[in-house]
This record gives sequence, structure tokens and C-alpha cells, in this order.
Amino acid sequence: MRHQLLAENITIDQALDLAEAEVAGPVVLADMSDNAGGGAPSDSTFLLEAILGRGMTSVAIGVFWDPGTVRICQEAGVGAKLAVRLGGKCGPMSGKPLDLMVTVRACMLNAQQMFGTLPTPMGEAVWLECEGVDIVVNTVRTQTFHPQAFEQLGINLSERKYICVKSSNHYQAGFNPIAKKVIPIATPGAITPDFANIPYQNRQPDYWPKVEDPFA
Repeated sequence: MRHQLLAENITIDQALDLAEAEVAGPVVLADMSDNAGGGAPSDSTFLLEAILGRGMTSVAIGVFWDPGTVRICQEAGVGAKLAVRLGGKCGPMSGKPLDLMVTVRACMLNAQQMFGTLPTPMGEAVWLECEGVDIVVNTVRTQTFHPQAFEQLGINLSERKYICVKSSNHYQAGFNPIAKKVIPIATPGAITPDFANIPYQNRQPDYWPKVEDPFA
């Protein structure tokens, strides 16, 4: 069953091409490799950098774990426009920090999101707007489970064409019901699903799918 179970590895550019080809949204894009539930830092910038590079708008993306940025934006206050250095802080698999000019749209203490029937803490959270992209940043490292992660801050997801979530799988219960299309992305990152190209240093590359038949 291994060929049936292995998902296609769609790159960021392929995923954004597919998303932009959709007439209507929301299109949900999953940043699978930066899922805090699997041990990733949740601060990678690869997908956001590509979105900004294309000039895409009507985008909501999150959640980014960046307590320093949250604190700076809280101190600046709602309505403030300021330069921030977002994400890319935990190592090479986080990408590079992005220097952005943002507007602080909302700040929240004790934010939370639902995971099934359970409330899950997000800590303190801010909504930042940058060039038509709405970014949620928080202080408790967690994957994105539910639309509440965005909507509690005032982001109306029904008005966004693209919703980008940092999660590998658990986002589906919360986001599939509101999505016109869902696109999982094999982004660069700490827990990439592109298993064939993981640069192992302490094991032999005699595993599937790197080789078709490891037992030959």
C-alpha cells in the first residue's frame, strides 16, 4: 500500500500556481514542514516569502511562533506601523528572517483555538498586516488547528482567498469545512514530507522512497 499512502510532494511554487488558478476561495494551503506538533519551530518563512514575492493579496497566514515580535507589536499598540524582523530565528530549517513593514491590527492576551472539542492555548497573539497579507504571530508554540486562530483576532476568513496554516494534518477537521480547495505543500522545513530527499548523515540511504526496493 505504500504507493497509495505516499502523498504527492507539491512545491511552494506549484502550490501557489494551483491556488492562483482557483476562481474562488478560500483556498487552504498547508505548510506541512513547519508543524509544531511534529517538532518543527513554527517560525519558518519560506511560504510567506514566496507569497510576498508574488504580490499576492487577500491572504491570511499563521501561526508564527515569534514571542519577540509579539512583544514589540504589543508595545507599539493597535494601529501602529513599524518595521519588524519576523521568523527565521530557530535555524536553517526556519528560512531567513523577513524584514517587513507592518500595521498592527489587533493584539490579544490568552488567545486560544479549538482542537476538536478542546480549547488549546496560543498565549499572546497579534494580527499584523503587510501588503495585503494578514499574519498571525503568537507566543505559545503550536500548530494551526482551527479558524478560531485567525477569527478571534478579527480576521474574517470568508473574505480571504488564501488561508495558509502551519500544520501537517490536524488542520483538516477545522479548515476543510470552509475550504473550496485544500493544497498540502512539501515546504522546506524541519519535518519535510519529502522523505526521499532528507539529508541523513548517520544512516544508509537504503530506504523507500529514496530507493524503489530496499530489499532487492
